[in-house]
Amino acid sequence: MTAADPTPPSGPQFSIVVPLYNTTPFLLQEMVASVQLQSYEDWELVLVDDASPDPRTLETARACAASDPRIVLIELPENRNISEASNAGIDASRGTFVALLDHDDTLDPRALAMVQDAIEAGVDVDYVYTDQDVMTDKGHYRIPFAKPEWSPERLLGQMFTSHLSVFRTSLLREVGPFNSAYNGSQDHDLVLRFTERARGIAHVPEVLYHWRAVPGSTALNGSEKSYAWDAGLAAVAAAVERRGIDAEVAFGPNFGTYAVRHRLHPDRTLSILVAADAPTPRLDALLAELDASEVSSQIVELIVALPAGRDASPVTRAPGRFPVSFVHTTAEERTRLLHEASVEARGDLLVLLGESLTELQPETLTRLAGALGEPDVAFAGGRIVFSDETVKHAGYRTSQTHLRDAFRGWPAGTDSTYGALTVNREVTAVSTEFAVIDRLVFEAVGGFNAELDGYCAELDLAMKVWSQGSRVLTLCEPIVTSLDRSIAEDELPKRQRKVISRRWGWKGVDRFTA
Repeated sequence: MTAADPTPPSGPQFSIVVPLYNTTPFLLQEMVASVQLQSYEDWELVLVDDASPDPRTLETARACAASDPRIVLIELPENRNISEASNAGIDASRGTFVALLDHDDTLDPRALAMVQDAIEAGVDVDYVYTDQDVMTDKGHYRIPFAKPEWSPERLLGQMFTSHLSVFRTSLLREVGPFNSAYNGSQDHDLVLRFTERARGIAHVPEVLYHWRAVPGSTALNGSEKSYAWDAGLAAVAAAVERRGIDAEVAFGPNFGTYAVRHRLHPDRTLSILVAADAPTPRLDALLAELDASEVSSQIVELIVALPAGRDASPVTRAPGRFPVSFVHTTAEERTRLLHEASVEARGDLLVLLGESLTELQPETLTRLAGALGEPDVAFAGGRIVFSDETVKHAGYRTSQTHLRDAFRGWPAGTDSTYGALTVNREVTAVSTEFAVIDRLVFEAVGGFNAELDGYCAELDLAMKVWSQGSRVLTLCEPIVTSLDRSIAEDELPKRQRKVISRRWGWKGVDRFTA
């Protein structure tokens, strides 16, 4: 966290930096016009021609600069690449904030005004991003991207903030310029570094940037710039190393996404809590898969909570690599069973499992529990699919009166709009059928609320975790299969909804999942 020095008051509020290279004249003129039409007028437009071979680009840029004193033109004597051209524009900027605009894209007329509103409404705001859409060659707008609130985990998985991005100039110069080693994903690298130092980050949930889809643009087809994916992988790997996160970084399933596969620190211990809630008992099979875990030596205990009327007689497991105990309860519902199992747990992390899970791989627990090695992450859930490989759970999403399983029924191997299903990300809450929580945090917030059960108890637990300053994640890996196809009603019971509303309020729009 850095207190940035203010820019001298002689400059404008915003400097809009645009590197140019062989820009088609009419597209350049449309971009400039979109800036001139801004309802907020305290700006300068810094055009940087990167030695374009096509003379029409420079001719058009000179004409634009001659027609408006707020337009500054920098003519580089030789081609330096997009990062260095952008850096030249940033060096010349006089604004308190720098906004980045591509040479063939356009801004909504409200863009700067709404960004300014967000800056004034926030506290020490150093970075602002807005929603965006794609503009076709016929000028039609499509595929709007309703972005989440600030989600640092998702930024490791993909460059989701993208356009429009606005940076406090003094901190931008302190953090350092674009790095040409990451050309193609130079903006991703910059935002990863910048947000590590930013004091305040604001999201404007309005489509204020139109990303033009033209041949060669990643807006049209990511594979047009496959080198950008390589550069992005390197940028994310550098960020993971810089932050001291013990994880492997790999390409994600779709262009521009990255898989961050966590490893569990060898000193952290696990208590496995199992709710014996399966319609058909299958503890033996579940225990066998847990015995095969590559971190089974870090499991200090497995505690099975048995519902009323159920005993442990079906379990025939021979002594394994960790002790197994049983808690007899009067409960029936999963969260209440798990709460009973947690009372005597002593591991650093509590792994919460439903009995109906299968296909746990040797690396499943390390990838799930390893996520809590990240700063401020205290609660995480893995991906749950049905046996037909459709999604059962990938984080919860709130709406007016509902708490839904996000992406329920989607094919597990496909992408969602703008990649939310294929990256790790912050979420409002996760299912305790397959999750891990820090034991000290769980105890500090009082565990599950006895007034609630099911979805409501899980939501309340997650909200308590968020309220004490920790993050809640859903992970795209590991993936397990649930043999239980029963799903509670989306709409929360009225009485329990009142409890949630009284404690947390009830916002009709989810912060993280549209």
